[in-house]
Amino acid sequence: MNRFLLREILKELFSNKINLFFMILALTFSLTALNTIYALGKSAEKQVLDTLANLNFGKDALLVLAGGSRVMGLSISRSDTLKLEDVSALERLSQVKMASPFTGGVIEVAYKGRAEKLRVEGVLPIYLEANNWKVERGRFFTEAEAEHLEKVAVLGFDLIKKLGMKNPLGEKIKIQDQYYTIIGVLEKKASLGHYPLDERIYVPLQTAQRRIFNQDFIRGVKVLFFEGTDLKTAVEEIRNLLRFRHKLYGITPDDFRIITPDMAVARFTATSKTLSFFLLSIALISLVISGVIIMNLMTASVEEKAGIIALRIAIGATPRQIINHYLYTAILIALISGCIGWILSLLIMKGLAMITPLKPLFSWGTFLLSLGFSALTCVIFSLFPAIRASKIDPAILLKGL
Repeated sequence: MNRFLLREILKELFSNKINLFFMILALTFSLTALNTIYALGKSAEKQVLDTLANLNFGKDALLVLAGGSRVMGLSISRSDTLKLEDVSALERLSQVKMASPFTGGVIEVAYKGRAEKLRVEGVLPIYLEANNWKVERGRFFTEAEAEHLEKVAVLGFDLIKKLGMKNPLGEKIKIQDQYYTIIGVLEKKASLGHYPLDERIYVPLQTAQRRIFNQDFIRGVKVLFFEGTDLKTAVEEIRNLLRFRHKLYGITPDDFRIITPDMAVARFTATSKTLSFFLLSIALISLVISGVIIMNLMTASVEEKAGIIALRIAIGATPRQIINHYLYTAILIALISGCIGWILSLLIMKGLAMITPLKPLFSWGTFLLSLGFSALTCVIFSLFPAIRASKIDPAILLKGL
């Protein structure tokens, strides 16, 4: 596109500012929605990956949860067969670096006459290392305290505010009609799902089993492997070991579930991906509607300037030149709309970042993809009015004589 042609296109566009405004507005609205939805999906996916990494749940880790196959969220096999003896057996596997068992449930916890339904987790001291976590105040409980069923507790960071505490160390909280001494507060930890990690109470595993939940089984175990372990082989070995220990033969279903990092990511992102697909479909439909609006406005512009187009043809402009003129016009509109749409989507994402955990993600790839969608939409829907303009009969000039 030479400088003279660009000047002519701009002159023609600004000769009808209302048409130009509505063409840019229609396309900008659709592209802003498209960019924002795509960025939200990517941001949510990144948050999931970052959270799993923060929980030390990368390619060298997995979870074994009690209870096998589920129907409508309910286990159809026993969920009381996973024991500490199974954890010891897992630790003896050559590729296993550590195994951190846990149990827990949601029960009422009271503090100075204030009662809350909270998640209480029973864990071992190794839990901190297994989850890449640290104590911010006080300390974590020891092996000796776990073995002697001591009534000590460590709080998640957000519970200080939730329970209205000022200095939690040394305070007493009531769990199952027994008082537990708070000995520590964990650092803030990002997490997903119900009952965030920062809103849980952590007590020694044996204390939780005997004093709180009255059970001899555990809810699950986190297994960490040495670097370079083939996860697929490790999963199969663990499944065979647990089936043998639980006397599960033939077609008897597993009474446990093995969750790998890939499965965790898929589980957390499945809903957001479905929603994103639905919203992206709506955004693409609105993009098509924007294209129809542009086509109608350009057709009206062609009819309005039929005399000028006929004059160009009369003095030697070829049909190809006329078509190119309107296609270049469409591309210019696309570039303007694409840039405005991208800027607006970034502003929206920054606004959302202030009220949600999602952070805006800038990507040159997404920006170029946005411009590509914008240009493709404009070119496709401008083709009809461009061809129509190229077929105007110069003889219409005689009507003005």
